[in-house]
Amino acid sequence: MEELWDIARVAEYLGVTQRTVYNKVRAGDLPAVKVGRLWRVRPSDLQAWLGATAPTAYAPAAGGAGLAAEPGAIPVRAELEALLAPLADTLERRLTFVGLLTRGVEALGWSAPVVVGGHAVEFYTAGGYTTVDIDLAGASEPVIQVLDAWGFKREGRHFYDDGLGLVVEVPGSTPPPQEMAHVVTLRIGTVSAHILGIEDLVIDRLAACKHWRHTESCEWAARLLAVADELDTEYLQQRAAEEDVADVLARALDESGRA
Repeated sequence: MEELWDIARVAEYLGVTQRTVYNKVRAGDLPAVKVGRLWRVRPSDLQAWLGATAPTAYAPAAGGAGLAAEPGAIPVRAELEALLAPLADTLERRLTFVGLLTRGVEALGWSAPVVVGGHAVEFYTAGGYTTVDIDLAGASEPVIQVLDAWGFKREGRHFYDDGLGLVVEVPGSTPPPQEMAHVVTLRIGTVSAHILGIEDLVIDRLAACKHWRHTESCEWAARLLAVADELDTEYLQQRAAEEDVADVLARALDESGRA
């Protein structure tokens, strides 16, 4: 029987971080199998993947820019409609939309936007949490330029298209470098979307619960912890200390069965 490599060994072999390997596995780029709650990679699959693509370590650029691509042409509205037309699942439609929007933003020479907030919770809980709008973190200028080119209407920070059934909020703030280093990249068909790491999403929910007394957010933090395949526990504890939510994190870990 062929041996199975853990994430740490694959990362050492490739000369990249464990988070990079994990992101590629979660996105479906790197073939892997699940053993219990953990991902494992067959050496033969790794070699085949290396032969088919040139792996590039995902890491934010200096100053936290990160996720940047070479400029090119902005996708047209017709391409967006064609991508979304066969998709009935709401979550898949939204992530595909974000993926093409990302391509447009990168075509303008900017770093990719990152899905945050409720839509990120919706992704990790596989639709268990539902929200109306898509929250994006990152530079607002290129996102607005692409949405304007696609004919979206604007109300304050929100952009919407009734025909496509999409609502986007663009606050215009970029996640700090430590959060960018934990972003997950998801491949959907021919496009890719970037989603805030589950650790930072948990901390966001816990902060809302403790500091804004939104008790439901603590419940969703526990749900996120329960469904997480792998967690960077050291980073999670660090962020909890920074946001003064270590006490509610302990309770959420207990409720999720991960204490």
